[in-house]
Amino acid sequence: MKNPKTILTVALAALAILALACTSNTGDDIPEIERKTHSLNKAIMCPVCPGESIDQSQNPLAVSMRGIVAEKLADGWTGDQIKDFFVERYGPSVLLEPPREGIGLAAWVLPPVAVVVAIFAVFVGLRWMRRTTAIPSAVTSENTVMTLDEQESYFRRIEVALDLDDTPDGPSLPS
Repeated sequence: MKNPKTILTVALAALAILALACTSNTGDDIPEIERKTHSLNKAIMCPVCPGESIDQSQNPLAVSMRGIVAEKLADGWTGDQIKDFFVERYGPSVLLEPPREGIGLAAWVLPPVAVVVAIFAVFVGLRWMRRTTAIPSAVTSENTVMTLDEQESYFRRIEVALDLDDTPDGPSLPS
């Protein structure tokens, strides 16, 4: 298997098998009523198992709810009617997706708005930090360097100020 041609042949064969597996369409074999049942089972939450749909849950209540969904679909009920049926019995929290009206609309609108606000805040914060860390153009190296005479005068003033701090009256400015 060290031969590059063999490796290339195996890789191409694996890629061809993967492409065939991705394009295979087994969904046409499933009857429409089963597809609707499966879709509704994924959209309704099990009231006993937190965070699980009735499709995932193995709780006896979830199994019973799956049977009710299949029975109602066989009787000709629509998906919305079935969802409303369960909302009447268990409340709006039984739906995995919040409604797109009323207070449930906030669950759909607020996350994208929060992302946009966060991006804007980061952008403004970065611009502000860049502006405050920039060195003003009026300050040059000549303004910051002291001559020897200026340094001696500065140190003398500091020593005088420190000596004045030791007096019992406290610090005072020289006249």
